[in-house]
Amino acid sequence: MTLDDAVLLRICRDLAWSEINAMPGMATRLGQRVARGEPAYAPDWSASGLALDSLARMQLATAAAVWCNAYDAGFEDLFLAKRSALDWADVMKRARSAGAQQVTFSTSGSTGARKHVRHLEDRLVNEAQAWVKVLASGALPAIQRVVMLAPTHHIYGLIWGVLLPKALQVPVVDAELADMPEWRPGDLVVAVLDQWAWLAKTASSSTAHAWPPGVVGISSTAPLPADVQTALTSPRAGGTPTLHRLLQIYGSTETAGVAWRDTPTGDYELAPQCTRSAAGELERRLPDGQTSALTVQDELHWTDATRFQLLRRSDQSVQVGGHNVSPTWVADQLRAHPAVADASVRLDTLTSPARLKAFVVMRHDDASNQRAAFEAWASTPCPGTQRSAASAMAARCRATPWESPATGRKASLLGYLADTASASPKLRLAHKLSQSMSLT
Repeated sequence: MTLDDAVLLRICRDLAWSEINAMPGMATRLGQRVARGEPAYAPDWSASGLALDSLARMQLATAAAVWCNAYDAGFEDLFLAKRSALDWADVMKRARSAGAQQVTFSTSGSTGARKHVRHLEDRLVNEAQAWVKVLASGALPAIQRVVMLAPTHHIYGLIWGVLLPKALQVPVVDAELADMPEWRPGDLVVAVLDQWAWLAKTASSSTAHAWPPGVVGISSTAPLPADVQTALTSPRAGGTPTLHRLLQIYGSTETAGVAWRDTPTGDYELAPQCTRSAAGELERRLPDGQTSALTVQDELHWTDATRFQLLRRSDQSVQVGGHNVSPTWVADQLRAHPAVADASVRLDTLTSPARLKAFVVMRHDDASNQRAAFEAWASTPCPGTQRSAASAMAARCRATPWESPATGRKASLLGYLADTASASPKLRLAHKLSQSMSLT
């Protein structure tokens, strides 16, 4: 797999932007991930730029070294010495030339500890070629250009925003919702759930970019709500739909793409390189003719040999803002705060979109002091596991009396909303509580 200088710069830009954006207080200082008219926006965290401290720079350097497996070639320390994504791209190129192999993608950490998943490069190329077959066999318009709203450092973005355009031999344009190009017939738009939800709401507005016939959409990371898919593929007032087709890709960081569908509630169809074994297990055919078992975190209901319906997550995670979140893990993070005695978290499906609600029991009755300490913990950088907890939760809160079944004490009901920033899949704890946490 050849990644040229321009591609490495795009990847380093997105990787650095995502990591910095997740740091407390940095989102408002960072600026856009993609700047129109420039080949790539390269975040600069030197003293004259974002001026990140040593711990933040170490976090960044680790993320870059892990992504390209720089440890294989002994190049990991060079990332720490660099202060911009532009310099990173040069180091990554040198590391790959010196023997760093394969690509390691990191999960968001919203279902527990962040995992690093290493993928063989020829398998990623093979998957991109399989999706080319799907596009060619689906009575779709010929793809003339790929427009990437999703970042390229995740497995979804690398396959659809780097490898697939190369396989199709078409140009690719990186964009953001706030600064999109003019759509053209033959565009393939690659985005995630939250971005499609926004486009569905704005596609018919007078200020929206015109959608010509023949635009195809790709979505992944979570199943699209039926109303979003319907809004984007149903005829508008002018008689034509926003999108000619919208394909949902099923898969994960661990498995890559496994299956697809183009209807809101229809069956998923296995991708060309995936099969179901005689024992009923998912397998992937590899370029060398061998097969590799695939483990998914969902319960599947097979309707025939190549089609299935998703039933539920097998790991007890829930969908919030298009991301898989473990309520148990979120509750554990809340309990890590010294002022919290107990916490319970569940999914509230009565709200739209669905969001988490946490029941929090504080240790003492001095609400004002507890609130101040809790806000400080939520909005400032914390060392070790406290920093991880403070950057992996959901946002805004409202207070309602609730009695803990475990202790019998009354507490605050905190309604947590998912932070749906497209460039960062993490869920972050609120910077403020919207109301006082009163105990009686």
